[in-house]
Formats: sequence, C-alpha cells, structure tokens
Amino acid sequence: MTAQPRKMSEIMKEMSERLLRHPSEVPSSEAAHVALFFANAAWNESVGLGDSREGYRNVWETIEAENPELWNEFKSNDINAMIDELIQYKKNHYPDDQRRILLCGISDGKVRVEWLKAAAPGVDSRWEMQLYGLVRIGDREQAIRFLQETRGMSNKEAAKRVAAVAAELGIK
Repeated sequence: MTAQPRKMSEIMKEMSERLLRHPSEVPSSEAAHVALFFANAAWNESVGLGDSREGYRNVWETIEAENPELWNEFKSNDINAMIDELIQYKKNHYPDDQRRILLCGISDGKVRVEWLKAAAPGVDSRWEMQLYGLVRIGDREQAIRFLQETRGMSNKEAAKRVAAVAAELGIK
C-alpha cells in the first residue's frame, strides 16, 4: 500500500513559515502572502519549472512598495537566498514529490493549493502548465489558440482537449 502524499497546502505553509523571523507568531497578511509566493516559486523551480522566480518578482515588488516594513517580518531580505534555501529544503524533505503547483494562495485565512501530478515522461512540463493555467483562469479561447499554435490541432480537436482539461480540473 502506497502512502498518500501530504497535503500540498500543509507543505506550502510549512515551507513559507521557514522564511519568517518569528514563525510561531501570526505574520501580517502581506508577509504571509509573500512567503507563500516564495515557497510556491521554490517548489515549482525544484520540479523543473525554472521561470517561477522571475514570474513572481512583480508581485512581491508591488506588495513591498505598499508595505516597506514587510522585510522586518522575514529572517532575510535576500530573496534569491531564501528561495534557494526552500529549494534545498524541498529536495531534502520531499525529494520524490514532483507535483507541480498550478495555483497557490490564501483564502479565508487558509492556504489553498491546486496542483498537477508530475509530468509524464516526454511531456513538456512548461507547455502543460501553460495550457492548464489558461484553462484554470477561464481563458478557454486562448487555450484553444495555444493548442492550435503549439500542437497544430484543429479548432474542434483543441476545444475537445480544453474541455477535457477543464473536466480534470473540476471546472464546468
């Protein structure tokens, strides 16, 4: 019998708390969100989605501009070092967990994570994440165009594939 993997929300909370100066205290909303962004970026980078770090830069820079005291809640203000630390933590504690995070955030005070299983052998993980991301945000037309452009599918084939992805994500 195979053990069930830990809930991704628990892992993300655990990883994000490692970045806080006082992890046992309740952080500000901004610090909690930024720490979670860093944990998400580190996780995805560790499973081969290397552009995550840069993709989040505009988010934490915007939050930082609104709350410059934010870094007082972190044990460091060296963002790259903190993300590198989390990547190492993931590799040490969850080396075989290759799930990819599609969506990660805080809703009603709880960490919420939507993830995809590890990419199948031969599947372009970045391509797949782009497709699932477009479907997840509700941009089916763009997802269909994406499939037509990158896989040469007809409109009908692409629409069928997008519908299948939506069903897999539990989106009607």
